[in-house]
Amino acid sequence: MPDSSTVTGVLLAAGPSRRFMAAVPKQLWPIDGEPLVARVAKAALESRVAELIVVVGHEADRVSDVLAGLRVRIVANPAFMEGQASSVKSGLSAIGLEASGALFIPADQPLLGCDLIDRLILSFEVTGGPIVVPTFEGERGAPVLFARSLFHELAGLVGDAGGRQLFSRHADNVVELPLTDPAPLVDVDTPEDLEKLGL
Repeated sequence: MPDSSTVTGVLLAAGPSRRFMAAVPKQLWPIDGEPLVARVAKAALESRVAELIVVVGHEADRVSDVLAGLRVRIVANPAFMEGQASSVKSGLSAIGLEASGALFIPADQPLLGCDLIDRLILSFEVTGGPIVVPTFEGERGAPVLFARSLFHELAGLVGDAGGRQLFSRHADNVVELPLTDPAPLVDVDTPEDLEKLGL
């Protein structure tokens, strides 16, 4: 187990996944015998995040149940239908004063591994950049790490864009982490997306 950091991971798993159009919510879709949200949570827990907060909303009880036994803290977002910003704020409310930053992790990136999470944390530690974001061929992806200095701005967000709304406000201070493989950044919106990935 690597030395932990002072960055808190916030796994965003509250959304209704309207586009998924399946009997099983996206967060609970089975991949290699385990629900997607548990797969992503385990990847985060293998990284250097100090702790992992999971924000739940849609099917909150079922999502919480599949995370039982994992070293996570569950936070409910009763306003999840208002968009991703509501989940960002719910996660922020649970972060301790000792955290130097927050890494917001979507629950729908099945190929995300602990290695990318650790690279984002290291980039934050080395550069001190208030926003650290992975990129592939110039396109920004997720997870995104925000320094504590931006928590007050994150807490004021509304809508479904989440923390990305801060990119333009702090354009000169965004630290980009270029990747040579886009796989960890790929998110899934439909069961067909998972089939294309061979999952």
